[in-house]
Amino acid sequence: MLRLISALALTFALLAGCPKQTTTTVAGSDDEMIDQLSAQLEELRTRGDLTCKDFCQVKEKACALSKQTCDIAAKAPDRNDFQKKCVTSQEDCAKFGESCAGCPK
Repeated sequence: MLRLISALALTFALLAGCPKQTTTTVAGSDDEMIDQLSAQLEELRTRGDLTCKDFCQVKEKACALSKQTCDIAAKAPDRNDFQKKCVTSQEDCAKFGESCAGCPK
């Protein structure tokens, strides 16, 4: 029980400095979900306070958001707007990955 409380406290402390989290709902339409994911990616993209270490952490978040975006886009191949958002999100993931790769290990 103490270990669980410690883990929750640590998680809360780590997330306190993160960008505002938006919730993912089961009931949202694909349009709403893709807009929400795009907004989260935009927020990551526009952060100006990232250190080298931050890029590696943000890369994980950006790539997860990209995967979700492309999963939605794959369900609607006829939606050019979804396909463009998928491509943009993949580019964001790659850019964060490049920034992270340039960091000293």
